[in-house]
Amino acid sequence: MAAKRNRVYAIAFIGVMSAVVFVSNYFSIPVASSRIHLANAVCLLAGMLFGGLQGGLAAGLGSALFDITFPAYAAEAWITFLNKGLMALVCGLIVHHGMALGEKKRLRLVLGALAGAVLYIGLYMLKSYVQMSLLGMERDALLIKMGEKLLASLVNGTFAVIAAPLLYTALHPALVKAGMYREITVK
Repeated sequence: MAAKRNRVYAIAFIGVMSAVVFVSNYFSIPVASSRIHLANAVCLLAGMLFGGLQGGLAAGLGSALFDITFPAYAAEAWITFLNKGLMALVCGLIVHHGMALGEKKRLRLVLGALAGAVLYIGLYMLKSYVQMSLLGMERDALLIKMGEKLLASLVNGTFAVIAAPLLYTALHPALVKAGMYREITVK
């Protein structure tokens, strides 16, 4: 009975965190051919709070659902699911590996966020390059668009690496105090 109850709580947490990721995508500023948004920070937060697998599922689902709601992004929702899911997965695995205390825990939060953000930027840039190349974009135009996307990605990534550990530090103690971690297995 306890294992079944834990699965129900885990599914509920994934659903709630997916909704938070989905909504965080709406807080954005269009910049050239890209946008600056809060979603990457929330994806990393999902990995930090709920571990690699559960956080990755929440980040991937919430981001893919956002893409499905916009016709321009809908066709690549599956790519977003993989990329954002992998970002949170890597972050969560680093943060939860060994669960170090004190300074090492803070270091794991930053390293996890940094690794997740760098991975995502690399995957996003690769996807963008392949898309634009397949569309037959001229080399000079491709380089300009890639530069714009890289700049926006670096701003998103930098914000995410700073914000996610701060949000985790504020939210994690409240979840522990509320007894939420007794109900799910964080891995």
